[in-house]
Amino acid sequence: MARNEKQFKMIRDQRYEEISNAALKVFARKGFAGTKISDITSSINLSHGLLYHYFKSKEDIYVSLIVNILDQFKLAVTEANNSKGTPYDKLNWFTTLTFSGSSEVALERHILIIEALQAEFLSEEIKQNIRQEYSDSLKVLSIIISDGQRDGIFIEGDAMELAAYYLSFSQGLTLWNAKGFYHINVSAETVMRPLLANP
Repeated sequence: MARNEKQFKMIRDQRYEEISNAALKVFARKGFAGTKISDITSSINLSHGLLYHYFKSKEDIYVSLIVNILDQFKLAVTEANNSKGTPYDKLNWFTTLTFSGSSEVALERHILIIEALQAEFLSEEIKQNIRQEYSDSLKVLSIIISDGQRDGIFIEGDAMELAAYYLSFSQGLTLWNAKGFYHINVSAETVMRPLLANP
């Protein structure tokens, strides 16, 4: 790839990410129905015309954000499962990664997913794909937990249910810190403790 082409791709990728980050904040604050394209463009001093070089419509931006969130989730749990170490090491790595980012961004992503699953403007096919992608990632987590049960690391029980319990606990802590009432210094050890056979 020529140097100019690389520079163009880099600029385009940066602009795409800038639009996506701005859209995430606006959608989380106003919801899909309450968001106008101008709300997104004005927050980053971008013209309407330039935005449409990257996305076809408001719904296209919204769905792209959902897909990106789910892809990142699946990538992280897959990387954890494929990494070296014990099941404890793998879940510890994933937990540490989960809490290494911004709690505000985590809250915005959570709001977006919840709204999408209830949204009338999205087709049932898209909503089913969201559920399937999330379920697939949950299954990967359940594999880590199942392997840990086999090795006597994690408590007995349905691995999928325990994976859902673990995620719910993690998300609850993230959302709590995002509220700003009383900050909890979250550690991977504390989050994983309810799963441990011998805490």
